[in-house]
Amino acid sequence: MWGNKLKQLRVDLNFSQEELASKTGMSRSSIAAIEKGRNFSIGSLIAILRVFEMLDKIEFFLKEEKPELTPMQLYELQRKKRKRGGYKNEC
Repeated sequence: MWGNKLKQLRVDLNFSQEELASKTGMSRSSIAAIEKGRNFSIGSLIAILRVFEMLDKIEFFLKEEKPELTPMQLYELQRKKRKRGGYKNEC
């Protein structure tokens, strides 16, 4: 998730992994590991975003993407939910 976003951003900004590593003070293998989705620290993310001059966009990398469901998928999910029994008013 985050790794793909960072890799795409790096490629769009015409940075090689080596250039990015040099500017962040990280190793190239660390950059490659981050792009493959391995765990990394918030400090590493901040260092990368500083190089990209995008530190103000950090929330873009921290929010999880949720796939949008089609109306039919929503219907199927609602249909599968357990329904609670109600009380009948007998007067």
